[in-house]
Amino acid sequence: MKKKIAVSPKRPAVWQDTNVIYERVSGQSGQTKIDLHLSILRPFENQLQPLPVIFWFCGGGWITVDYNGRLPNLVDFVRAGYVVVSVEYRNSKQAHWPAQLEDAKAAIRYVKAHAGQYGIDPQRAAVMGESAGGHLASMVALTNGIQEYERGHYLNQNSDVKVAIPWCGIVSPLTAKQRSNTDALDYIYRDLLNGEPEDNPDLVAQANPHTFIKGQDVSFLLLHGTADDIAPLQDDEEFYEDLIAHHMTADLYELENAQHLDTAFLQPEVINIITEFLRVHL
Repeated sequence: MKKKIAVSPKRPAVWQDTNVIYERVSGQSGQTKIDLHLSILRPFENQLQPLPVIFWFCGGGWITVDYNGRLPNLVDFVRAGYVVVSVEYRNSKQAHWPAQLEDAKAAIRYVKAHAGQYGIDPQRAAVMGESAGGHLASMVALTNGIQEYERGHYLNQNSDVKVAIPWCGIVSPLTAKQRSNTDALDYIYRDLLNGEPEDNPDLVAQANPHTFIKGQDVSFLLLHGTADDIAPLQDDEEFYEDLIAHHMTADLYELENAQHLDTAFLQPEVINIITEFLRVHL
């Protein structure tokens, strides 16, 4: 069989920049240095204007950080007109909180400093993540403008973002531990904070998004499964109510019967909810 067909370009090809080093940081002992990396998904060619950027933070209980694990699924957002940056951050064996927040902000500053190279609009930045990465996304957004967490290079840039989209996100380390349907993961909160949440209210407050809600001009889209046995749905419901009480823009979508890190979050109808929210608020 021999055929000639006309193919019209309906979607961009996707280019991946892999293992981009954005910062060199100290390990737990302070004696070693760790290279932190980004992977960037962007249109391969024919990009006519700078695109908004989504910074992605993977889950893993702050124990494992596989920043490339979700890349195949995140291509959906490049097809929708965004550059996606997946960020490696220090795990809790390498450094305790707030090192993870400092890393996230350093990554955002790096990309903004190289906006022209990667074809992004630095004024249109969103953060998104799942589980521990969802917690990190919330914390990044709510600490816009707080210089305490700006560490490293490119300090002439800011790490401010306009939208946060946590998927099955951890909120407070204390209530997440207490309300979880399993105690098998209690250690992750101790490792993150370098202390038991129940015994260290000051440490919990430093890693609790509620502490930082001040009525900021940041829009939140919260996604949570009703069958999540690790990140309590009640925590996200209370987080949503607190955001609304402070007159912030927030939507909460509860995915019926979805579990923690469920494939439900990757289905077209959910991707469409996210892209529509970004279209309006970013």
